[in-house]
Amino acid sequence: MKITTTKKFVLASVMTLGVAMSASAQEIAIAIHVDPAHAMFKVGERLKQSIEEQTDGEMSVTLLGTEVGGERDHLEGVSYGEYDIALGGSMPMTLYAPKFAAADLPFVYDSSDEARQVYEGETGEAINKQLVANGNMRLVGLSARNPRNLTSNMPVKSPEDIQGVRMRVPEIAPWVKVWEQIGALPSPIAWPEVYTSLQTGVIEMQENPVDLIYAGKLHEVQDYINRTEHVYSFFHWLMNEDFYQGLSEENRDMLLSAIDEATQWGNDLVAQGQEEVYQKLKDEGMEVVEPDVAAFREAAKPAVEEIAQGYDPAVRDYVMSLLNQ
Repeated sequence: MKITTTKKFVLASVMTLGVAMSASAQEIAIAIHVDPAHAMFKVGERLKQSIEEQTDGEMSVTLLGTEVGGERDHLEGVSYGEYDIALGGSMPMTLYAPKFAAADLPFVYDSSDEARQVYEGETGEAINKQLVANGNMRLVGLSARNPRNLTSNMPVKSPEDIQGVRMRVPEIAPWVKVWEQIGALPSPIAWPEVYTSLQTGVIEMQENPVDLIYAGKLHEVQDYINRTEHVYSFFHWLMNEDFYQGLSEENRDMLLSAIDEATQWGNDLVAQGQEEVYQKLKDEGMEVVEPDVAAFREAAKPAVEEIAQGYDPAVRDYVMSLLNQ
């Protein structure tokens, strides 16, 4: 991978600072592609504190943000060893383990716990084999995200309410396919353009977690938040495989334990924050609607069944078992 001069300079600068602080410390670079105010950056800060305290400064952690690139840059960086740990959204599964990228399928799961089972047991081991083989990285932690909901200027209670409606969704092929199956007209539009597109009527609805709905001030251009909770997805914490294999057993156990504690803390932070954001949206005038989610799932089922055929057999069977409950 070609590393830009700017990126080299930034990384060298922060590393030089760290060496000056503790010449004997082992440096660990963690790349996090979200804003410093985001919950995941706070998880990174907690992880940094935990590692440095547990090692009495023998390990020094540097947190790197968007100054060294976006999500894909960070994933490529951890793959090539430029960073030791990186945060990924859905992208790492799509890029490096696509046959297992089923945890964020719309209208399949009832909770984050159900979606998390995609990563458990033998399937979890198979995922890491794919990540190591294709990306020289391994999954060492999962952070839950708020579920995604649909916003609109009319209450949405059933699939009949979105027939032929222009709806913004991210450019994720399975998501587009599912919403088309239900009857909407999905329009992949970049997130920075969503507010204006809703304001001008280019699209009529969109879907996102409540924290992004509030941060994007969509309450100014949408009246209803319809609690479809149709996607339960995760942030992925990924470690460079060479770094992982080079750790002593003691340091490896310490790092994995610190990541587990930090992500659990972050999950509580995200869960508590969700209800606060719902209240803020209500205070801004949005009305919360409880739609018939079962009807949406039934409408989405043919598309989900088709998509599931492309997954690893164990993942496919798990998805199908949930569909046929």
